[in-house]
Amino acid sequence: MKARLFLMLALAAAGGTALAARRIRSSVPKPAPSLQAFGFTLGQRPTLLPCPTNKDGSFNSKSWSASLDATCMESPTPGEISADGRAKTVPVHFSHSDEPLLLSSIHARGLALQIFDGTVQSILVRTSGVDSQKNVYAMLRKKYGVPASIVRKPLANRMSEPVDGISASWVFADLRVTFEGLGATSDDGLLAITTPGSFAHAASSPR
Repeated sequence: MKARLFLMLALAAAGGTALAARRIRSSVPKPAPSLQAFGFTLGQRPTLLPCPTNKDGSFNSKSWSASLDATCMESPTPGEISADGRAKTVPVHFSHSDEPLLLSSIHARGLALQIFDGTVQSILVRTSGVDSQKNVYAMLRKKYGVPASIVRKPLANRMSEPVDGISASWVFADLRVTFEGLGATSDDGLLAITTPGSFAHAASSPR
């Protein structure tokens, strides 16, 4: 369910990326400065092993231990695999020593990979919303340059005071980067780094 939420949020956020692409259609997108992020390379096969699981006899299902101090990929549930079986979304569990400093510095709530035809085609990161959006945007601006599109979206926080969320996207010939500083609440946001092919497949797949 958690990984499915990642994918649903990514598709919603990617709508802004498509709009940005139309806005700059007069120019030809350049290749991305890098296909690497958070220790993963888009277009390559993941090298992480699956997390060891324990079978739950009551529900005839498997689960991984949250106390596990090893970096691994969780097994996707049937709902996190596309109807044609080509794509699956898997959360990544980092050990204390392997967690990228960048993830801890932005207080990320989780990271998942979308694996399409056996290779990593999307990196989805849940951020901590208003607490980290300025730092995340600064990081993205430094790495990817000026965004193709950026808007401020107001959202009421827990105290009913409006806060502005940063919504930005970068469009490259081989990469789409979409950042929603605030999600449904001010405590949650999403960063999606996705290849065009994976985005097109996800957008056309039944949900």
